[in-house]
Amino acid sequence: MRFRWTWKLGRIAGIEVAVHPSWLIIYALFAWSATTLARAISPELNAASTAVLGLIASLIIFASVIAHEFAHALVAKRLGIPIGGITLFLFGGVATILREPALPLDEMRMAAAGPLLSLVLAVIFGALAVAAGSLHLLWAYTLCFFLAFANGALAIFNLLPAFPSDGGRILRAALWMAQRSQARATGIASRISFVVALGLAAAGLYFVFSEHTVRGVWWIVIATFLAQAAITSAQRANVDLILESMTVRECMLHVLITVPASTSVATFIGEIAGAPGAAYPVVSEGTLVGLADVRQTAGLPLTLWNQMPISAVMTPIANAAALSPDANARKALGKLHDLNLNEIPVFENGELIGIVSQESIFRALHERRKARSPRA
Repeated sequence: MRFRWTWKLGRIAGIEVAVHPSWLIIYALFAWSATTLARAISPELNAASTAVLGLIASLIIFASVIAHEFAHALVAKRLGIPIGGITLFLFGGVATILREPALPLDEMRMAAAGPLLSLVLAVIFGALAVAAGSLHLLWAYTLCFFLAFANGALAIFNLLPAFPSDGGRILRAALWMAQRSQARATGIASRISFVVALGLAAAGLYFVFSEHTVRGVWWIVIATFLAQAAITSAQRANVDLILESMTVRECMLHVLITVPASTSVATFIGEIAGAPGAAYPVVSEGTLVGLADVRQTAGLPLTLWNQMPISAVMTPIANAAALSPDANARKALGKLHDLNLNEIPVFENGELIGIVSQESIFRALHERRKARSPRA
């Protein structure tokens, strides 16, 4: 999940931490909740003490949320998964994972790390509450009791099987192991998540109309967020399922126009190259030496076009990734994204038989979806 407007707080262990303006709303709600609960736990405390406790408790809770997200991020980094940063927002916090885990067990480890840390914090604050109570430190006891309760609730809530929450990701990992398809597992987890969201919405409506409590509205807002996430995930899973059913052979460019390595950039652009995204094998004395496309000439001064050979700007074949024609299109798209490549050559028995690019994959996907459409 990415946010456009955030306030940067800094970096911890190389991971950027930011706050979205919507966090101020949830901070105020948590401070009010902490103040209200503090009065219920310790009626002896005066209004000023409970107000200060609410403000401090809310800050500590969000420090705990950051720690929760850092648990995810550090496990992800250990597994070699890049992290975009951690952001506090209206619904708590989120660690932006830039690439999906390659294995279901990796996803399970990464998803379980956050709730596990929250449970550890709940135990620590619970122990501190017991210690403060034995010393008759009422204010400290109330603060630690609330923090123990809040961290425990955070762990339990995150373990709900509602994708993309932690529990939903653990569920998807388990389904992934059983189904042997991440896309199929995502689809099933999304449907379960939608049912969970409906349950939360129903509970919220009950609290609003039967008990007349404000918390019901919050439950409905969370349910709406989870339902939207479930619908989006299900739609993406449907696309991924189609991509998994397509091979690179179906998506690749079969007709290849070879370009001599001595061809000038001007000749390549003016007489050979077509639309951006179409790659051309570069050959020297009948041997494949690289791949060239129009985007590699971007920024090259016009004065150099006539004398510079295309071999000077091409991607050497030794540096190019490669795919098998039998690999699925989803794997190919992931490889293009992870390696930040425009295209990848496809080899069979050591011979170049095609080139696959994001454009060629999406073109084939469009044709497949068009063929499956009821109008077709």
